[in-house]
Amino acid sequence: MIRTSKFVFSTLIICAAIFFCGCSNSGGRQKKRSSYQQDRIVIWTSNREFVQYVELYNKHHKNSSAILVYKENPALSLPPAKDEMPPDIVVGSWLKTESPKKYFKSLDYLFDTKKLSSDLFYSQVLDFGRHKKVQYLLPVSFNLPAIIFSAENHDLIPDNYVLSLEQIRETASAYNTKNQKDAYTRIGFTPLGNTNFLYLTAKMKGTAFREEKGDVTWNKKQLDETIAYLKDWVNSENTSAQVEEDFSFKYLFMPYYRQVSSGRTLFAYTTSNQLFKVLKEQYLPVDYRWVVEDNSLYIEDSCTMMGICKKAQNQIGATEFISWFFQSESQKEILETKEKMGLETDMFGIAGGFSSLRDVTEHILPAYYNQLLTNLPPAQMLAVPQRLPARWESYRTLAVEPYIKACVIASENEVQPNFDDFEKEWRKKVFD
Repeated sequence: MIRTSKFVFSTLIICAAIFFCGCSNSGGRQKKRSSYQQDRIVIWTSNREFVQYVELYNKHHKNSSAILVYKENPALSLPPAKDEMPPDIVVGSWLKTESPKKYFKSLDYLFDTKKLSSDLFYSQVLDFGRHKKVQYLLPVSFNLPAIIFSAENHDLIPDNYVLSLEQIRETASAYNTKNQKDAYTRIGFTPLGNTNFLYLTAKMKGTAFREEKGDVTWNKKQLDETIAYLKDWVNSENTSAQVEEDFSFKYLFMPYYRQVSSGRTLFAYTTSNQLFKVLKEQYLPVDYRWVVEDNSLYIEDSCTMMGICKKAQNQIGATEFISWFFQSESQKEILETKEKMGLETDMFGIAGGFSSLRDVTEHILPAYYNQLLTNLPPAQMLAVPQRLPARWESYRTLAVEPYIKACVIASENEVQPNFDDFEKEWRKKVFD
């Protein structure tokens, strides 16, 4: 309780700074900063762990200090309103656009002046922040898809580090067990039990959902093939969609990690941020494998990026903060501080994911998340997301995933689902 209170108190200090620095005068908002404000580095982010990062930065930089401005989705707040003080730094998901130079400054000078080295980063993830060979965004963190299983079933798993979709399917099917009444008492894996897995399958099969000229587009042929593949998986291995859903309702009502430890299922799907958060909080006799297809390990769409706003009024300060943050020693101190203070956050690693700095992920994070010692992300397999719109999270969860699931469940003699209906429902929930 004492350690948590310290975190809350420090958070309140930061919030107070944000409030007073962001308040307008009685005569209206100020468009220009005072000399006092010009010394501040204004950071827009939805990531609450940056409160701690700002505290550490300010501790080490007496002549420069950073403040946070919370934005639920920073990408939707760009460009800043005319009467709004622009940020110096923006941190969040969905920042990559068709024309990043509209919102962000080129960061090539950071590498040209040796303030940063490209060798520090996972190369594919760093490239994701480039547009026409210009670096506009820097990757902060990312997450990966994983399959977990009970340690008791270790001998049943065919690979030491990764599993393909077909390996998951075949191994799970062999685990299926029925009783004398021909009812399943164990089902190795239920694809319909997690709509995120359905989307991941579509992504791995080349559906390529992406933003083009303000619209979401995709490869319809590959999506149709994905649906056919999932439908065949469900019907051939687990009898039917109805049987799968009945089994899930009866046996898989507990958290995903309890599903595998109960023995009712062999596999459960999750992502690295969810997995290592749980493993940090409690001991669980589970192991994991990364989910791959064609030697590619697909990074989650919501990877966190950082850029300097085109209208930044303190580029010098922004440069100093970025140069500090993207150093292994700085991120090591971040992790040490979080560990020593016992900060009660529900975020894994750096900013809720694997650090984009390879040294941090491969040599520092395992000291705090011991399970990584046996299975680090294979760097050569990392595949970055497509460019996606700022509202992609809701679009995916309210339109794309329900559509895929409805198609997999639908029988041939039924009216087939229409994607437009799901998109209309999404619009009603988001905009009405």
